Amino acid sequence: MRALLVTLLLASLLVGSIFQTSFAQDSDNDGLTDAQEKILGTDPNKSDTDGDGLLDGEEYFVSFTNPLKADTDEDGIADKQDPYPRWVRYEDLNGVTTSVDRVTQGAEGLRLHQFVEVKAGNVITIDWHNFLNPTFTLREARFTISYDFLDPNRQDYTADGYYKPVNGNQMEIVLPSYEGIFKATIPWPGQAMTISDWIYHLYGKPLKVGQVYEFNVFYHELLRWGEESFARARAEVIGTEKVPLETKLGRREYTVYVVRARLKFATFKDPFFRAFLGPEPELVLKALFTTGENSQTQTLVRYTTPFFRITPTKSVGFSDFSIAH
Repeated sequence: MRALLVTLLLASLLVGSIFQTSFAQDSDNDGLTDAQEKILGTDPNKSDTDGDGLLDGEEYFVSFTNPLKADTDEDGIADKQDPYPRWVRYEDLNGVTTSVDRVTQGAEGLRLHQFVEVKAGNVITIDWHNFLNPTFTLREARFTISYDFLDPNRQDYTADGYYKPVNGNQMEIVLPSYEGIFKATIPWPGQAMTISDWIYHLYGKPLKVGQVYEFNVFYHELLRWGEESFARARAEVIGTEKVPLETKLGRREYTVYVVRARLKFATFKDPFFRAFLGPEPELVLKALFTTGENSQTQTLVRYTTPFFRITPTKSVGFSDFSIAH
């Protein structure tokens, strides 16, 4: 009887050992187990499934690129040679907004492409292209906005808009809005960008703790409501921390740079804004970037951005976006 129990115990340990070894096995030594490769659809017997010169595990865990596509952002440059190779999706933790972002560099220079969908009763989709200077400040913008109204008596519509430079120090603004097309020509200071992509100004920067960057941030809704549309931003890398990130392959911990940005606005004329933001309005935002880990550029994994709602009822709030990977 004792011999039988010993035999069963040894068999159990052997089966468990085989199961664990099988589950943790990495046949091609690419940083992904065979079980993980099955989830992602990569080849467990080929360390570089898409042939772009990057190991599958490196692509998924470090550079945040697609190990099934040699050119993740489809800009004609293979991921290994591309300084900005990613095409990533961000989700608002409130479940209202998603944004698919990519930075490309081609004959036209740097471009930030964002496809945004807002579902707050009405559905708004924004296909936005920012054409950037080498410093990631805005040169011009072109976009299409679609409004799908919840009220069946309101006519849905789609229209194009743009920011177009005029005479070097002015910008012509055409903005599709709830009330129709808004147009204006305004002075445009240097070192400026839109409020939704202030974080990308830091993409081309050598992030390190203590580093400070200053720039101007523009928000078109404030202009439409007759308020000062620019804020002066001061972003500082205040430290590093470890943060968990949920992925298709489970939770993984990353070391990130923590960036805090303070946006100072001129005093608002509107009583609501003054009541909400105070006599010397300031908004504090936060962004988390991976520390690199040998990838071409840091990856933005989480950030907050303010919003001044694009509705007839003015409101101020924050969206907290996290990368969906």
